[in-house]
Amino acid sequence: MLEKLETEKNNPNTSNLDELTTYEILKIINDEDKKVPLAVSKVIEEIDIIVNDCIKSLKNGGRIIYAGAGTSGRIAVVDAVETVPTYGVKPGLFLPLMAGGKDAFFLALEAVEDDCGSGREEIRKNNVNSSDMVIGITASGRTPFVKGILDEAKKMGCRTALICNVEDPLLKDFADTVVSLVSGPEVVTGSTRMKAGTAQKLALNMISTVTMIKMGKTFKNYMVDVMLLNEKLVLRAVRMISEITGINEEKSREYLFNADKKPKLAILMILSGKSKEECKKALEKTEVLNQALNILRG
Repeated sequence: MLEKLETEKNNPNTSNLDELTTYEILKIINDEDKKVPLAVSKVIEEIDIIVNDCIKSLKNGGRIIYAGAGTSGRIAVVDAVETVPTYGVKPGLFLPLMAGGKDAFFLALEAVEDDCGSGREEIRKNNVNSSDMVIGITASGRTPFVKGILDEAKKMGCRTALICNVEDPLLKDFADTVVSLVSGPEVVTGSTRMKAGTAQKLALNMISTVTMIKMGKTFKNYMVDVMLLNEKLVLRAVRMISEITGINEEKSREYLFNADKKPKLAILMILSGKSKEECKKALEKTEVLNQALNILRG
């Protein structure tokens, strides 16, 4: 029953919202938003389990599949798409499945979330297999589209997880791991694009970022596999190479372009003193820069 869900309850702190000044409303929204990271902090152990499952999937040749409807689906798309330029991974390694497809990203096709069958069809259509990790995202913890996704994924032998914003989600039995981000009643009753959506974004940021770190996509705290799609990113890469290796930016740029605009390769060439071909062979054996260095140093 919807009225019993934490995400649907009326917030007593905002009962006179329409009578307040603009500043007062903004202050209340900000105060409510402060509760979100606290909600996330209570489920770090569960998020840790999900990250480790994600790492296992990728090492076994699988994918990370996000699934959601409405705001949850759009947040999933944003997180998944950004992994490509940030970490240099292939499109689809983080695969978002959204109720209603691409059209629903731009239009509020809210009725599509009620179609459990379309969730099952998305799993079959995208050739999901037991190597994939499937994460359903739904504020209410009950969305039929996500139910179809998770149920079908489990039948395929996938590890599954549920990210929701209620304590006792209806779909808990369809997930191996449940992350309940209990962010409380919204400022505007039932508007889960607010605190609930923010909590989901934080959780997905953590999952994708830590997974990529553990897959060797960073060196120290630098994104050494970033795709250089514009001049700003080239400048950032040059500065990064200079900071990591200690050489000047002019020389860093030379190495970067000699390394086919691949920062990790350029850094390895500088730190190891080895040729481009030797460094490429080392990176074929491992994506972890420190490990590649050890290989080259014997």
